[in-house]
Amino acid sequence: MLSVVFTLALAQTANPYLDLARAKARELKFAEAITQLQVAKQVPDLEQAQRLEVFELLAKCQIAEGNRAEADAAFSELLAIDPEHELDRDSTSPKILTVFDAVKERLFPDRQVSLVEEMAPPGRLRLRVIDPFHRATAGELVLRRGDGPWESRTVAIENKVIDVLTPTASGDSVFWFVRVNAGETTVASFGSEAAPRVSERRAIAELPPAAEEPTGLAPTKVAGIVTGAVAVLAAGVGTALQLNSQSLDRASRDPSRPPGDWADTARAAHADAVSQATWSIGMFATGGVAAISAVVLFAW
Repeated sequence: MLSVVFTLALAQTANPYLDLARAKARELKFAEAITQLQVAKQVPDLEQAQRLEVFELLAKCQIAEGNRAEADAAFSELLAIDPEHELDRDSTSPKILTVFDAVKERLFPDRQVSLVEEMAPPGRLRLRVIDPFHRATAGELVLRRGDGPWESRTVAIENKVIDVLTPTASGDSVFWFVRVNAGETTVASFGSEAAPRVSERRAIAELPPAAEEPTGLAPTKVAGIVTGAVAVLAAGVGTALQLNSQSLDRASRDPSRPPGDWADTARAAHADAVSQATWSIGMFATGGVAAISAVVLFAW
């Protein structure tokens, strides 16, 4: 299974035009190699290592054919991809090295070094050091707090990258910059004493004053309490009337009462029972409405 995956990976990265150009160059058939390389550089998803090889071999073949302008163009494209690319100075002819160095000097006058900021996690600074002539020897983080003196701290350059914590301000603002030196000479700078980066003191946002709590209950709360009390009172009165109505109703049907006044007493008791039952129903309904109103008003 692993061999199949490895074979597929090779097939995906293979560039037959580059392979053929290598063979033609070894046979000193430089014109034919150039034709293959012109096609090879147009292959999509070409890996960077192969792309660099294509332009390096193309420039060498152009020089062999006496095409100086075309060789300059090929070396320019190569150095645009990798400004720090170097030729093997032990195996490369002086004629080719002369052209390569001339192109490099033209693209990077004064042998300049550049610092390019890259993506970094919060609180960190990441700078890529573009150093075509390998001049950089040390990095420095230079800072001062408020009106204090400038202080210098050595920072490492690892794999052409400077990665440091961004200075933070706990009291006064911090002014800072990063520079790269070649010996005693500064060859590149990210900020400067005249135009430093600034880390401001973080201001703590003031919370708005809390709203004053009202000293008394809102009118709707008062109305809710009163309505609730009415609901309780109505429920109590309704319950009492209901119980009394039931008592009167039992009395109206009591056969043990004296025969002389039983009929009149029964009718009167029954009438009172019906009346109090009606009032009881009314009080219960009033209590229910009052209870609902109390809940609404208190929640408002």
